[in-house]
Formats: sequence, C-alpha cells, structure tokens
Amino acid sequence: MNNSAAVYDVLCNEEAWHWDTYDGHKLIFHRDGTGEITSWAELNMWIFAIFEWKVHDPTTVEYNDPTTVEYNAPVSPVGAQRSVVHKLFSRSRQAPPELCAAIEFTLTKRRPLRDGKVFDPQRLINEDVLLDAAFEPRVLNITVERGRFKAPWDRPSKSFFKSRLSFDMSPYPAKEAWRPRQHAMVDSMGQPKMTQFCAQELAREDGGCVVM
Repeated sequence: MNNSAAVYDVLCNEEAWHWDTYDGHKLIFHRDGTGEITSWAELNMWIFAIFEWKVHDPTTVEYNDPTTVEYNAPVSPVGAQRSVVHKLFSRSRQAPPELCAAIEFTLTKRRPLRDGKVFDPQRLINEDVLLDAAFEPRVLNITVERGRFKAPWDRPSKSFFKSRLSFDMSPYPAKEAWRPRQHAMVDSMGQPKMTQFCAQELAREDGGCVVM
C-alpha cells in the first residue's frame, strides 16, 4: 500500500467519525476528495457542509498495518480471554498509531444533497453563521489509533468504538471565524476544541479495557 492510499483506506473506510453519540458533530470522508461535516444540537444546526481534502505530503505519511503488529498474533483458546484485554491494553498504551499524516482541509459553503436535493436551502447555516476565514484552506495533522474508545461526548450509553481519529487542530472553525452573534454558542458548545472523533462502533457485549 502506498502512502496516499493508506490515508484514503483508513479515513474512508468508516461510515462516519463521531465526536458524540447522537450524530450532532461528525465527519465523513469520501475517496473523491470531499466529505461532510456536521454541527448541530437539539433543534439548532450551525454547520452542514461539504469539505474538500487531500493528503498534504505523501512522503511524510506513517502507516502501521494493524494486522502485522505483535499483539495480533494467534493465541491458544485457553488464553483467549486474557489475550483480548492484553491486546487492547497493548494497542492503546504501547502500539504506535495506525496512521500519522497531514491533510489539506477546506470547508466549503456547499450543502450536501439529501434525496438528490440540496439540504434545506432556507436554513441559516454555514456562511450564514461563519466568516470568510472559516473557508480558507488549512493543513491539519492527524493520527488514527485502533483500540476500544469512548466518544469524547457520550450521553449515558454503552457505546464503544474501534477507531479514534485525532487532530492537532479542530476541523471546526476557530471562534474568531464565527460571526460575533455565534460566539456565546461556540463558547458553550466548544466546536474549536473538538479534536477527537471515533468510528466503527463495537458490539455492546464486547469485553476489554477502555481507552480514554
């Protein structure tokens, strides 16, 4: 697998990356270099937009195939239960991230399609609540880990996820890139501090340790 292909395979192999467990803040990456980003809570929506992305520098991509690390070696049935916990602990505390890379990320004003139509064109979102600075290209450093993770914001639930995507800066715009009337909401919701997202929900009955 070449460097760029690894980034696309890891990021685009998930249905969505969740900051919370109610789909209020999530990312979806598509292989065509676009994606969707969402920010809403209760009856309020602020962002539902398409973003554009690509690998910033393929030569700097670091990919560790999770099928080749030591803790994925076969174990005897007798030690299987103990091995599950050991593997998850090793994966979360000792193993290197599956992926380290930098991506170019540009939020657009375009709204995703739903049922072949532009989503709710009358709703005041995206450029209606953001300044032009929010739509400037940025380079974001990312890592992807495999293990057993809770979503950063988890309403009482038993949801755990196999993958965690971390950014050095939030894919959401900084507070200064929101229109002034939105600043109180941003202070409350904290979109600029949302830097970790989880994907691939595990079966509820799965055992193992939890990575915070």
